[in-house]
Amino acid sequence: MTRQETRGRWLCREGWFNGVCTHDAIVHALCEDEVSANEPLFIPAPLDLHVHGGGGADVMQGDAALRKVLQTHAAHGTAGMLATSVTAPFEAIEDFLASVGRVSREIDAQDSPDSAGGKSAAHLLGVHLEGPFISPGKLGAQPDFPAPLDLQRLESWFKTGLVRVITYAPELDEDGAVPLLCKRYGVRAQIGHTLCSWASAAAALLQGVGVTHLYNAMSPVLHRDGGAAVAALAYASHAEIITDGIHVDKAAFDAARRSIDGLYSITDATAAAGMPDGQYQLGSLSIDKVGHRVVLPDGTLAGSCLTQQRSMQVLRGWGLSWEQIAQLSSRVPAQWLQRDDYGCIAPGARACWLEINNDEPEALWLDGIRQTLDTLP
Repeated sequence: MTRQETRGRWLCREGWFNGVCTHDAIVHALCEDEVSANEPLFIPAPLDLHVHGGGGADVMQGDAALRKVLQTHAAHGTAGMLATSVTAPFEAIEDFLASVGRVSREIDAQDSPDSAGGKSAAHLLGVHLEGPFISPGKLGAQPDFPAPLDLQRLESWFKTGLVRVITYAPELDEDGAVPLLCKRYGVRAQIGHTLCSWASAAAALLQGVGVTHLYNAMSPVLHRDGGAAVAALAYASHAEIITDGIHVDKAAFDAARRSIDGLYSITDATAAAGMPDGQYQLGSLSIDKVGHRVVLPDGTLAGSCLTQQRSMQVLRGWGLSWEQIAQLSSRVPAQWLQRDDYGCIAPGARACWLEINNDEPEALWLDGIRQTLDTLP
């Protein structure tokens, strides 16, 4: 790939930098220079660590579906994502891991960062296992396949080298074995889909465990006998939060920002993301997209149809600056995954950034290649 020079205003670790970035697939230099008022802003490209689907496809439907999800989320501003399972029989989870492994190897073998057909795809950063070791009493929109904790099976999944994050219910892990196993394999453990007490949650959080979709599908914030959510506000170093303005109100979001330094945004996107209203799949469940909501037939929220573009609309509407949005969508998730090649615009980092024009995301640059974002449905 030929080196090029891109001019604009860049959000770097030290703040905004006016000038020229020299790059190919990686950043080689940033040179200060005057820029005109109509030059774009560039912020580190978003990462999404909780994605079930998009573009009508679910990540557990096989290789072609996974590729479709990667393309859909790149088209709406995501540079890298974790393919996220739902609770399912062990065999289905193992088929999913095998699919992610195949697609990852195909991507690694490509000479070009573009996917088949010339359309860019988000980088596949690995797997987030959401279950199956979760509370049967707090499934939320998870299929009804919760399982007792099986450490031997979990370790076999970790040995694939694909798993980066796992969501589990700490009440299933009375001996605190899950965080120790995760540390051995470099996997991030997160509590979620849990009915545990605040004390049980705190014990896990004080071992460095994170939180899955804060507030949702967990024992609540109460001033006495509270659960996982109140423990997260008190003790968590990192937590994901769904920023669609539906799963979490602004006041609860603001409380989380004040309490948790490592708060980061996720979409929890389903197959309905980037699609018109209609019926879609979430694992074995049928879900309906109605406007900006995705629900089960009984009206329960079932993940989201959120994209990065829509998330940023919500966050800007809540008064966040682009610096604060970059922190939530890029810097913190990169830190949580321990990926120093993402989450920053600096020499040696990947040339992955979001281009902002007229206060709206207009294009995603993936490994130095610009792709105009799709129009929101």
